[in-house]
Amino acid sequence: MFRKKRPADNADAASKATAQDARDTPKQESGGDIAPELAHALVAYKAGRYDDAIAAAMPHTERFADASRLCALSYSQSHRYPEAFTHWLALFDHEPTAHNAVQLATTSVMCGEVERGEAWLMKSMQVNQETHEQSDVSARTNFLSALIQRGYLSEALPHITWIRDAYAHLQITDSTFLYMRGVPFFETFLEKSLPVLEGSLSRDDVVNWYSELKGKLDESGEAQLADWIGKLQTESRAQT
Repeated sequence: MFRKKRPADNADAASKATAQDARDTPKQESGGDIAPELAHALVAYKAGRYDDAIAAAMPHTERFADASRLCALSYSQSHRYPEAFTHWLALFDHEPTAHNAVQLATTSVMCGEVERGEAWLMKSMQVNQETHEQSDVSARTNFLSALIQRGYLSEALPHITWIRDAYAHLQITDSTFLYMRGVPFFETFLEKSLPVLEGSLSRDDVVNWYSELKGKLDESGEAQLADWIGKLQTESRAQT
């Protein structure tokens, strides 16, 4: 839902929480070498034959991280999230990265295990303090997207508040500046956050929630924020 888009890309920035980026791509696709034992599994995965990919990769999960990755990806694409979690966990044993911890966090949510997901999100933040491999905001937005996709709107509220406060910390709302830091465009944040807030707060409280950003943004951001709050207030008056 909150995944960022490139400044020149007009496509919807929203995407499913289970969408994978290049870090989840088996090595052959990303320019490296994959073990010959996994070649068939990779071909099957790329062809969308996920059961075949799982069957071919499963015997090799003890030896190769890419085998666990292929199983995790294939189960995720098949919406079989408990099985996907098992293989993301095995992959984390091979590669204890912040990114893989986020995959465990979002997959936990897709399994209906929100508390477990929260714990893995915190783990990803801890790992990232040492590795600096990703944006904490990007990790949080991926987790938030999973919560929203599963309908956990009240559970999503603290996370969307965390992201709101990140804009206040950064202050700059230039699209390129935000993109380089893995932060959704400010206008995207305004649009996509509203349904979450409306699922938990009254309209007056929604306006007050956005108003917490007043005086904390650059000139462009303040103008966008004022327009957004004005629109909400107009709609609220029209409904009364």
